[in-house]
Amino acid sequence: MRHLAIATLVICCTSVFAQKWSGSGPHQPATEAYFSRVGTIIFNTLVPELAKHPERLSGAVRVGLRIDRQGHVHVEKVISTTSNRWVKDTATRVVRTVKLPPMPKEVAAEQGHDWADFQAE
Repeated sequence: MRHLAIATLVICCTSVFAQKWSGSGPHQPATEAYFSRVGTIIFNTLVPELAKHPERLSGAVRVGLRIDRQGHVHVEKVISTTSNRWVKDTATRVVRTVKLPPMPKEVAAEQGHDWADFQAE
């Protein structure tokens, strides 16, 4: 039963996580590709941590990051939609320690500056 819950979480989160980062404004292919890569890295780092304690899983977590040109996270905001402190703390720890790739120069050109704001749920 736990494996089913984890599998369901993984399937649901994969599709949701991949779709939530989209920004407003014109189509930005380099930014979209970079954000897809960032989302995959965070997701692949976060899910194994959450899967260690499937009995604690509930609610949703929203992640907001400001990523600089080197791929460093400067602002992280993790919001849990429930009072599940463990999920929020786990997500915060993952976001603070995840290694992200440097931002391609095409992304900086599309953004108009050397940082990008990323959001996922």
